[in-house]
Amino acid sequence: MKNLKFIYILTALFLVNESVAQVGGYFEQFNKSQRWSAGIQLSPTIYNGDADNFTPGFSFGGHAKYSISQSFGLKLSGNIGTLNGGRQDQSFSRNSNGTVFLDRGNQNPSEDSYEFTNNFRDLNLVTVYTLGNISFLRPLRKIQMFAFFGLGAIWSDVTGSFTDPEESQYFYQRWGREFITPLDASGNELSDADALANPSSINEAQMTYEGRNFTIPYGIGFKRNFGNRLDIGIEYRLNWTRGDNLDAFSFPIWRNRMFDQYSLFGIQASLKFGDKDNNEHYDWLNPMETIFADMDSMKSVTNDLQTLIEDSDGDGIGDFFDQEENTDCDKVYANGKAVDSDNDGVNDCKDGELFSICTEVDENGVALDTDGDGVPNCLDEEPNTAPGSLVDIRGVAVDLGQGGGCCDCENVMLPTIIFDNNSSKIAPAFYGVLYAIAEKMKACPGLKVTATGYTRSKTGEQLAYKRTNSIIDHLEANYGIERSRIDADYTTGSDVEYSTRRIDLGQSK
Repeated sequence: MKNLKFIYILTALFLVNESVAQVGGYFEQFNKSQRWSAGIQLSPTIYNGDADNFTPGFSFGGHAKYSISQSFGLKLSGNIGTLNGGRQDQSFSRNSNGTVFLDRGNQNPSEDSYEFTNNFRDLNLVTVYTLGNISFLRPLRKIQMFAFFGLGAIWSDVTGSFTDPEESQYFYQRWGREFITPLDASGNELSDADALANPSSINEAQMTYEGRNFTIPYGIGFKRNFGNRLDIGIEYRLNWTRGDNLDAFSFPIWRNRMFDQYSLFGIQASLKFGDKDNNEHYDWLNPMETIFADMDSMKSVTNDLQTLIEDSDGDGIGDFFDQEENTDCDKVYANGKAVDSDNDGVNDCKDGELFSICTEVDENGVALDTDGDGVPNCLDEEPNTAPGSLVDIRGVAVDLGQGGGCCDCENVMLPTIIFDNNSSKIAPAFYGVLYAIAEKMKACPGLKVTATGYTRSKTGEQLAYKRTNSIIDHLEANYGIERSRIDADYTTGSDVEYSTRRIDLGQSK
């Protein structure tokens, strides 16, 4: 009983594990949902840095997202656009006391005539966490909020300049050609000799930068579901750079520690795609709703566990494994089907002959013997032997002669004795047969007989030995046949013919 309980426990653990595997990862039935989306975005750009006048730019780009789960995904995006800015407006660039310090560079924002344009390209990889599809109390809505964070890079091509001649002359004299290129009133580049000899010829001071900077993009957004294929949303993305090159205004002053940033406020359209057989997309499946919905499926697991321990027909096999629920036998296989060792169609619990080699059996599983001579029909060479005839092992009638003593003593054929299952007691029906055998042996004083029993295994040898001794004892006790004239023998093996119930009597060689 303890072993049975142990088996039940192991099976229950296996079923629970299988159930968890099926509902793991937000449940197996949703793993085939669409995971990909891709689209375009249009974004106004805003620069935040030294030249931070509010002068918007514009960008255009594309994106692709892979949803790892209903709430987590990876998004790759890129943009091409412009960043614009300047230092002309005091409301953005003025010092706290309103004083303009031309000799301090950009360690403190100042009002001056500088303006720039950055033609940029960027690329970003961010992790996206969807907040709008998690709820314990309400169904999934059409609008979701999401946040993101990641890494990226920007490739800049910047041109900036001081448009005021006085400021242009000052900054050129202060920092030289290493940082500033002097231009005349016609926009032509001046040589250092001309610029230094005649500073008043400098009408504009130009600065440029071309290079790459790494960025850290982060932000939030909203999107709305428009059916199985389209999402439209807005996204605010702030890109922080650990550098001061986006505006080309980057003089080597130790106080110059301002890191440039730029923002994109974009409108996005995304097409959803993935598994062709499933129109649902991962982003629009509520993981909480999924869990609650799948709790119903756990009821079937509970019912399976219940049937695991129930045994309606009492055969020792739980209903969960029982393939024959109404078995009325106590001898069953591991699947609950009744045992039929000889495959004769009669279960062992009702089979009167467990190892019949004949397929033709009666309702008790005993091989059919139409003429009642003790030899089953499938082995009987004379299936219509007259009632009461003595036959040999093949079912052929044996003529022992009148009184059993007048016939040939050289070629003697003796009948077979059949015993009941698991019994060594001689059935009364065979007393007459043994009498005829005794008469024959008396008529042939030199006749010696071998009594051969049959068994299919070593454990049956003792029963075969008892049956042969029963015959010897009967002949000696009732007819005075010496024991020495009868030898006891038995044969084992899976190829034993007919039945282990018989004892064959034959002339000893």
